[in-house]
Amino acid sequence: MSLADIVSRTEVIAKKYEKFTGDRPDRPEKSNDPFTDEYTDLVERINGLTLKADEIAAEKNRATKAALNAELRRSKAALLETDVPKLEKLIRKGKNVTKTVIDDRMAKVKQVRDGIADIPDGVHGPRKPGRLGGAGRIPAGASATIELSGPDARVTNNPGYYQHSAESKALANDWQVAKRKQDLHLDNIEKGLSTLKGIGEAMGETLKTQDVLIDTIDTKMDNVTKELKTNNMKLKGLVESMRSKRNFCIDITLICVLLALGLYLYMMFKK
Repeated sequence: MSLADIVSRTEVIAKKYEKFTGDRPDRPEKSNDPFTDEYTDLVERINGLTLKADEIAAEKNRATKAALNAELRRSKAALLETDVPKLEKLIRKGKNVTKTVIDDRMAKVKQVRDGIADIPDGVHGPRKPGRLGGAGRIPAGASATIELSGPDARVTNNPGYYQHSAESKALANDWQVAKRKQDLHLDNIEKGLSTLKGIGEAMGETLKTQDVLIDTIDTKMDNVTKELKTNNMKLKGLVESMRSKRNFCIDITLICVLLALGLYLYMMFKK
C-alpha cells in the first residue's frame, strides 16, 4: 500500500468518525419533535456521503476507489437498514400529529430513501427523476445502459450493456490477484496456527508429566518428614532414659574425679 492510499483512507476514516471527536457548533439544537431531529441528522449524513462519493469519483487509483466505494455501499446499507426504519417509527410520534403531518413525514421518508439511493457508489449511479411511460420509457425487449461518468446519469438504449469495459476487466483482474494473495496469506496463517497447536499440545503433555513427578516428590517429602519426627521422638526418649535418677550417682562420681584431677594438675603446676 502506497503512502497516498494510506493518507486517503485516513481522511475517509477521520471524516466518518468526526462527529464523535468533540462538540459540533454548526449542529442545530435539539427540538421537541423527535422526528424532525432524526430527519435533520439523517439529511446531514446523506449530504456527507454525497460529498464522500464526489471525492471517491475523483480518485485515480482503481483499487483504492473500489475499496472506498465498498465502504460507501456499507454506509448506505446501514442507513437503509437501521436509520430509515427508525425514522419511520417516529412518523406518528409527537404532539399535534395530524393526518397532514403524517403524510408530510411519509413524503420526507421517501425523499430520504431516494436520496440514499441516488448516492453514486460505483454500482448504482444517481437516478434521473422522471415519470413511468412517455418519451423516457424504454421499449419492451430492448436493453439499456446507465452511464455513471457524469453527475446526471442518462439511460440510453445500448445492445452492449452487459459487455465488460477495459476498466471493469482491469478491476476484476486486480480483485482476483488480491484474492489469491489473501488466500495464500490465510494458508500461511493456518499452517502457523497448526504448528502452534502442536507446540501447545506438547507443552500440555509435558506439564501433565511434570505434575505427576511433583506429586510423587510431595508424597516422598511427607514420608521423610514423618520419619524425621519419629526419629526425633526416639532420640528424645533415649536421652531422657540415659539422664534418669539411676545414673545420678555415676554423674556425681565422675564430677568428683574431674575435680580431683583438676586439683592435682593445679598443685603440680604450682610447684
